[in-house]
Amino acid sequence: MKQSFSLLKSIGCAFKGHQYVVTHVVNERVQEYCCTGCKKEITNDIYGNLQPLDALNERINKALNELAIKKNRRSIAA
Repeated sequence: MKQSFSLLKSIGCAFKGHQYVVTHVVNERVQEYCCTGCKKEITNDIYGNLQPLDALNERINKALNELAIKKNRRSIAA
């Protein structure tokens, strides 16, 4: 779901502010967001701080998502 980042649109966001929408829910604490104007992607960490969505954070979010899925399957089976 990578979309191109536009410098011109990001200047618009500098004046208006980013309008983030949730694009992926990793688990109950971590989500991924994308700005509707400039397509900048961010995520929040387990402490609630916003971080840019780079390769490292994508791998962390994928691992957290897989753990959450396994936990949900285990709780349903029990």
